[in-house]
Amino acid sequence: ILAAFLCNPAFVERDDGSHVIVMKHPSWKSEILGMFSVLKTDWYIVLLFPMFLASNWFYAYQFQDVNLAKFNIRTRALNNVLYWTAQMIGASIFGYSLDSKAVRRPLKAKINLVVLLVITMAIWGGGYAWQKTYTRHEVTAKTYVKLDFKDSGYIGPMFLYIFYGLYDAAWQTSVYWYATDLIASTSAKLTT
Repeated sequence: ILAAFLCNPAFVERDDGSHVIVMKHPSWKSEILGMFSVLKTDWYIVLLFPMFLASNWFYAYQFQDVNLAKFNIRTRALNNVLYWTAQMIGASIFGYSLDSKAVRRPLKAKINLVVLLVITMAIWGGGYAWQKTYTRHEVTAKTYVKLDFKDSGYIGPMFLYIFYGLYDAAWQTSVYWYATDLIASTSAKLTT
């Protein structure tokens, strides 16, 4: 519904009076050449590649080995709504706290690293503890009954799944925050 109300890019004008240029259907070749051009001029962007891998690596585990394996279809749908809602909340919390001017940047970085370490250990530790309660063989058996959100044992795993979403946003927001500082300082050093 929101997409129907987007402004036509032909009518968008920047503060300096210039118009937005919209490429019409870029080809694979132009996209790949553009990527190589960026890697040639801004080579330090490669430093983000490990983060790209790390920030998406756990999706397969969370969506397949937790949500699909343990929950019935209507509960999986609810879990996904809760997961992505928690991700939006986590991104807002971490984004606003990292952009706050109340604390100096070096202190914010140290506090953020401690917070990330603590929530990493807590959330993934909780996930490990819960993961030990079942095996892949058990959940693939035809007689296995998956959890429903009305079942009495659902609340704990629900919060675990919510915290997985929150953690994903916390990780990505934090890494992008560190990366923008790294890229800005690296490009400043290269241009001077």
